[in-house]
Amino acid sequence: MSYHQPSLWDKAKMGLIMGGSVGACLGCLIGFYSTMKFGPGPRGYLGTIGQYALGSGASFGFFMMIGSCIRSDDGSVSAEDRSALKASVERWKTPAPTPIAYYLAQAKST
Repeated sequence: MSYHQPSLWDKAKMGLIMGGSVGACLGCLIGFYSTMKFGPGPRGYLGTIGQYALGSGASFGFFMMIGSCIRSDDGSVSAEDRSALKASVERWKTPAPTPIAYYLAQAKST
């Protein structure tokens, strides 16, 4: 029996749903606290709490979706790409700086 890995789109949807649900729950709590402390405002209790829940759920879901897309690694880097990346990293490496004791010893000997 073979299982397929979820695609990038599947991971993005899962992050959006998870982040949206957590954000909506937190938004409901914050909205409930806000309406109890400051009053419902012109929208009423349900409208104010819903506005908090929708705003918090949308923003947290968006960031969770982006985070799940960034974290997903499909392992499609070939050996050639890996060696090219390693060569480019090696090219930009600089030698370690010479310790100050070396310069002091040189100055003392002259």
